[in-house]
Amino acid sequence: MKAVIALAAAVVAAAASGCATQGPVASPQAASDTRTSAPPPSSSRPAAPVRRAEAVAAADTEGTPPDVDLSPQILFQLLAADLAAQRGDAGSAWTTYMAVARSTRDARIARRAAEVAIGARALDEAVQSAQLWRELAPDSRAASQMLETLWLGSGRLKDVEPALAERLARARSEGTLPMAYAQLQRSLQRVQDRAGAWQMMQRLSAPDLGVAAARLARSQFASAAEDFPAAAAEAREALRLAPDDEEAVIAAARHIHKLPDGKAEALGILERHLQRQPMSLEGRYAYARLLLADGRNDEARAQFERTLAQRPDSPAVLFSLAQLAWQGKQPAEATRYLKRFVELPRSVPRDNTPALLFLAQIAEEGNRPQEAIDWLEQVPRGEEYVPATIRRALLMGKAGQVEAAREVLRDATASGQRERAQLLAAESQVLRDARRNQDAFDVLAAGLERMPDSIELLYDHAMAAERIDQLAVMERSLRRLIDLRPDHAHAYNALGYTFADRNIRLDEARTLIQKALDLAPEDPHILDSMGWVLFRQKDYPRALEYLRKAYGLRPEVEIAAHLGEVLWAMGRADEARALWREARVREPDNTILRETLARLNVAL
Repeated sequence: MKAVIALAAAVVAAAASGCATQGPVASPQAASDTRTSAPPPSSSRPAAPVRRAEAVAAADTEGTPPDVDLSPQILFQLLAADLAAQRGDAGSAWTTYMAVARSTRDARIARRAAEVAIGARALDEAVQSAQLWRELAPDSRAASQMLETLWLGSGRLKDVEPALAERLARARSEGTLPMAYAQLQRSLQRVQDRAGAWQMMQRLSAPDLGVAAARLARSQFASAAEDFPAAAAEAREALRLAPDDEEAVIAAARHIHKLPDGKAEALGILERHLQRQPMSLEGRYAYARLLLADGRNDEARAQFERTLAQRPDSPAVLFSLAQLAWQGKQPAEATRYLKRFVELPRSVPRDNTPALLFLAQIAEEGNRPQEAIDWLEQVPRGEEYVPATIRRALLMGKAGQVEAAREVLRDATASGQRERAQLLAAESQVLRDARRNQDAFDVLAAGLERMPDSIELLYDHAMAAERIDQLAVMERSLRRLIDLRPDHAHAYNALGYTFADRNIRLDEARTLIQKALDLAPEDPHILDSMGWVLFRQKDYPRALEYLRKAYGLRPEVEIAAHLGEVLWAMGRADEARALWREARVREPDNTILRETLARLNVAL
């Protein structure tokens, strides 16, 4: 029976509903790093993800779907792609979707292929998919915008420039230049080659030098390229063209403030604007931020408080006041502002995540772990969900709730293989912190059976194997990691340091550590390893040189233990004891320091 490919598109939609894009990877240790920067007062909550059914519906407007036999083979391919995507095998899913899109000429399936590639951060494949999507739906602005964004993200400025020039030309004829330049600014934010983007912006905007929006865009990209004089000049010109435009006023002040002698001028611009427009919320907020940047915290706080009086439900102002209170060592006051933030009515657009993370940080640093756990539990699904879940589980584990912490990690929703590996690594860390080293190893070993080439799991698995004296297993995992990532400095270092610490295969250890040092010459841990292997080889002067450098870069107790032992072996006992005493004050229960002192029979 003849059937249109719309049914196949429905299968694609079903596939898409189970496959979110992957978020950035963060180690369990990094999960506690709270970002506390505030959005501008006018910022709104990030747009909710488009429902997959709506995405397919949107694609339906991009042309009439081709009339194709929905053969068993096509249906099988789509189901196979769906399963591959759900397993985290983005490569197989992408290949299959692209094959079906080419054979059926259906733009919606090409779009799905692009989404899968973007989720896997495979730029080249994403570009291919977006090019096919635009070819199949040439009138689709969504396809064009995705392709432009991908070209920009991969640094292909020459490819994207004609398309951007066409977009601006269309905006000139439609009278929508301000909107077009705003969109262009958002698109170009992803470009890594900031100098190239600034040069391209100058070419694209050359016909529009009398348009304030063009000058504002030029100032933004000059600043991104660190051409601060040009940014200030462009912003001044935008202000001349639109002296009452709040955006131009704020941009001029912000860019001029970066000049060595521009602070007074920048503040004057905003002061005059506020005299004319005393109810300008964004203007007063910008004024407060510049005062804060100048270290005039009390004046900044007064401006923020005045802004809050004008807009008591402003999330950005509440967040800024919380930051100021925290910087002023007033955690209770910071907590008060942040609670007001999260308790704002649901009708107030905002993202509660930064405030929840900030609240958790304050509670944790105030030695209130259960309160921190409660705040972290409220972090919604999004970029910070997995790091927050990991931090919550680690705190639970330290509080003795080991099995409950493991359950939290196992119940967490992972959007792809990287997040699954991250959650497994965190479960292993919870067990390691509880001194259940064998269980920690078993968790990682089971994870590697499912994800044998996971970079994150291979490294953690090797370290877990070392802790239970499985050196052959450790070496096998690190060798595999080196095969997959020849530039992984810490894989070479871990293997070399393990040999050196056990005083075995010292020549090989030194070769491995030297390779790590070639890749990361200023890494204090690798410098420490080189010092340690040289110590094992009785080259005390060079060992001392490396260990002093390592300790200078990062005065950690473990490095102090090694440095002290070298000094002790060189007969400089007083220096060694002084160093160890200082280290013991910082970490009296450090295992490596205690073992070193016991082995050398040293009393401090």
